[in-house]
Formats: sequence, C-alpha cells, structure tokens
Amino acid sequence: MLQFYLRSCHMFKGSIEKLNTLIEYIENNLDKDIDYKSLSRILCVNEYSLHRIFQFITNLSLTEYIRKRKLTSASIDLLNGSKVIDVAIKYGYDSATSFGRAFKKMMGFSPKDISKNTNELKVFPVFDFANINNNFDEINYSIKKNISFNLHCVGKTIPFNDIPKTTSKFWDEMYENKEFISADTTYGIVEYDKNIDNPKHLVYHIGSACPFKGSKEYNITNKTFLMFSINSREAIDISNYTNMIYACVIPYLGYNLDQLPDIEEYVGETTTNIYIPITKK
Repeated sequence: MLQFYLRSCHMFKGSIEKLNTLIEYIENNLDKDIDYKSLSRILCVNEYSLHRIFQFITNLSLTEYIRKRKLTSASIDLLNGSKVIDVAIKYGYDSATSFGRAFKKMMGFSPKDISKNTNELKVFPVFDFANINNNFDEINYSIKKNISFNLHCVGKTIPFNDIPKTTSKFWDEMYENKEFISADTTYGIVEYDKNIDNPKHLVYHIGSACPFKGSKEYNITNKTFLMFSINSREAIDISNYTNMIYACVIPYLGYNLDQLPDIEEYVGETTTNIYIPITKK
C-alpha cells in the first residue's frame, strides 16, 4: 500500500482549467460532430473515464449535455431567421423531422412555431465548474493493490441525480429489516450503468461481510483502488467529497477509471473509506 497526500489548491486549479477547456471545446464545436477522443485528451483520461467523471460531477451525461447545448444554439439560429432544415443539418441531424422531435422534446413546441412562443423559450446554460466545492486544504489517499471484497449484498436501482436522498432512504429501510446484520463495518457498492454514453440510473448495493436474509454474494477480486477517507457517514457529505475527487483528483493523478463499482466502507460511527477502482494509462 502506498500513502500520499495532495495540496488541493494547485490540484484544484489545474483540474478546473482542464474541465473549463473541455466546455470551451464543446462550445466552439456545437455545429460539428464532437469527438470524444479529443475531449478525453483534454482531461488526460480515456473515454470511459471521461463519461463517468462528467456524469458524476454534473448529474448529466456528456451526450445529453452536448445535445441540450446544440438545441439551445439552434433555437438562437431559428430566432435569427434561419430555415429549419438548414439548422437541422448544421447541428448534425439527419432530417428536419428528427431535429423537430428533439427540439419539441426540449422546448415544448416545434421549430417552425418558435416565433409564436418567444415568451416560452428555454436555454440550457453553459456549465461553469468554478463553483465546485474545494473546502479541503489537504487530501490524503492510498493506492491499494490486489484488493478483494467478498461481500453479501442487497441492491436497488436508483436515479443518478438523486443519490444522497435515495441511498439514505434505502439504508433506513434496511435497518427496519431485523434480518439485516448491523456490523461495525458495512458497505455501499455504487455500480454504474453500463450505458456510459447516456446513463440514467445506477445500482446501489448495501453489503456486509456476513450473509443476511435476501442477500447475494458480491465479489471483486485482486483489483487496484485509490482509497480516500472522510470523517462522516452522512450521504450528502460522502457525495460531495466523491464529487470533488472525480472533478479534481482523478484527472490530476494520471489514472484511468476501471470499469468496476466504487466501494464505500463504513467503519464505526464516523468514518467512510471510499475506494475508486483505477487502471494505469
């Protein structure tokens, strides 16, 4: 096991610059086919890591963000008098019909009716990463190799954009189950949607080292993780801290994310160890 600490000021600044450069690239290429490989190079990660990082810190898939920014830009072109078919082609749609469906889904009316609905326009804003929480002067982490988890778990599918509230409710339900073993150390397993381009949900597993009623075995064998610790077991604190790790630490350290779940290890009453699976570039 290797242990390190990071001075978060320099790391935070460098990572935010990368994220804002990524957003700037998207804005400069809304009328083109945006290349995920180019976006990956900006963050210095692979495409899987790019999508997972973006989704985690924005609660929106990268694909959906680009789509909404294209449609927002398209609405401005239409207001300025451009023809529907020309705007459809400009923003990468195969036909005016497919563009019209996407436009109506977001705006609530068809492109040809935009002049009749100038009081009901919607704008999806450009993301600004300057507001990411950076209240950590120093970040300690460990690199743990050949780590295995042999657990017994119950899982639940939850929406990606409501993790803290939904997981807290799930834990309350489990503690009401008298068959659940409330050990000194318990686990939360965050299993991400396989559809990484446009994920809507994740599966959150509550686990223990001991079997309990309704549980199934869940094993992860001989993998490498970055481990971070936080002195809290509150879902919102864990979510905010993990958000900061994804936004500021992962792009900075020079690893790619492995296609495995994140593991949260709840120790005693106040400590959470966060294990994020990584691979070398």
